[in-house]
Parts: sequence; structure tokens; C-alpha cells
Amino acid sequence: MTPRTKRIAGRSLVVTTIAVVATFGLSFTARLALKMPIDWLSWVECTLIPILIGMPVSAYIFAQSETIQDTCDKLEKSHAALKEAHDRLTFVTSHDPMTGLLSRGGFMARVDRSRDEGECDTLLLIDPDHFSSVNDRLGHAKGDEVLVRIAKALVYTTRPGDAVGRLGGEEFGVLLHGVRKEQAGTVAENIRRLIEALPRVKGQKDDVKVTVSIGGTEIHRNADTQDVLRTAGRCLFEAKQRGRNRVSFDYEAAKLRVATP
Repeated sequence: MTPRTKRIAGRSLVVTTIAVVATFGLSFTARLALKMPIDWLSWVECTLIPILIGMPVSAYIFAQSETIQDTCDKLEKSHAALKEAHDRLTFVTSHDPMTGLLSRGGFMARVDRSRDEGECDTLLLIDPDHFSSVNDRLGHAKGDEVLVRIAKALVYTTRPGDAVGRLGGEEFGVLLHGVRKEQAGTVAENIRRLIEALPRVKGQKDDVKVTVSIGGTEIHRNADTQDVLRTAGRCLFEAKQRGRNRVSFDYEAAKLRVATP
């Protein structure tokens, strides 16, 4: 006998016993009140009728209850499995598989939300210097190792409320929540120094020192996202032009310096 059958039989027996006792009580009370005799037939009726009716009815009801409970348990497990699969799919579609950072789409969604909320946030674009030479001299596996190192450094130097993403290829983005340009400059310098201090990437015949250039800009309310990216990109280009391994937040000043005789 299975546990399910035992539960149904036990509950049905309890209900039937209660029904027999109640029948005896009601029947005998009525017979005594009406001064009717209590004979052997009365005992048989009060015993068999509740058993013949109550037992199968209660067994059916409890069996249906068990079936409904089993169905609810299966639905709950299916819902939990579906939610877990949905969460995994959401993570996969919004994160870079190699570094575990936000993908470009996931990161840009955070930038859009920051712009719409009107928070004082700052965007940083980080690009490793001479990255193509790492791939050429040490191979793509070592290039991937460099990207993972940079990703870990970015996570280490930012707060849980900030957003860190890989925007494609070797370019990374950091969204500093509630941080203005002056404070963001300090964070960017900390990032640059930490990556510069990382051990050299060793190959079979050569090793490479990893540095990054960083460009940044504040995100103003209702600003166009592409304009924000272009501004940060120009600052990043300015850092590259000034010799790499630098932080730049002002590309306009660079243009004025070039134009001045």
C-alpha cells in the first residue's frame, strides 16, 4: 500500500467512525424520545449505513483532494523551474559570457534608465592600450585573459550600485551612479592605476604590460544616449592621443590647445 493510499484510507476511516458514532447518537436519542424500541436492526442500520455510504464517499473526496494537491505541487515545481530558466535566459542575454559583465544591450539599458531618472551619473569608457599587439604577440587566449583581468579590476574598483559592462571587443563601460565628473575622475584614476599595477601578461617568448585609456562624461537629464557615448568616446580618443594610459574628461579643451598657435 502506497503512502498516498494509506493517507486516504486513514482519513476515510476517521470520517466513517465519526459518522457511525453520530448516527448512533442521533438515532438512539430519537428512538428514546419517541419511546421506540432499540432492537438488533437498529444496531445494524446505525453501523452499516454510515459505513456503506460514508466510506466510499469520503475515500473519493480525499482521493480527489490528493490529486488536486499533487497537481498543485507539480504546477509549483514547474513554475519554479520556469522562473529559474527565465532568470538564466535573462542573465545570458544581458551579460557577456566571457567576463560576466553586462553586455552592451544590458549596459545601455542602464544608461538609458539613468538618463530618464535624471540622476547625477557619469559614464566612463575604458579601452586597453595596444590591445591588438597582445593578440598578435601572445595569441588570442592571452588577449582574453587581459580582458578578464580588466573586467575584474573594474568590478573591484566600483560599487555594487554602479554598472560595469563590456561594450564589444576590448571596450568596457562603467556607469558611476550619483557621481559627478570630479569624483569620477578619481575613480577613473584608481582604475587606471590598478590595471597598470597588474602583473605583466606572460607568453611563451614575450610578456606584455597592460594599461588602459579612459574617457568620461556626465550624463545629463534627457540627454541623447548616442551623444553621451560620442562625448565619452571623444574623451577616450583624447586620452589615446595624449600618449595612452591616461584619463580624459575634456576633449573640447584639447581642440582649443591644438588650434592655438
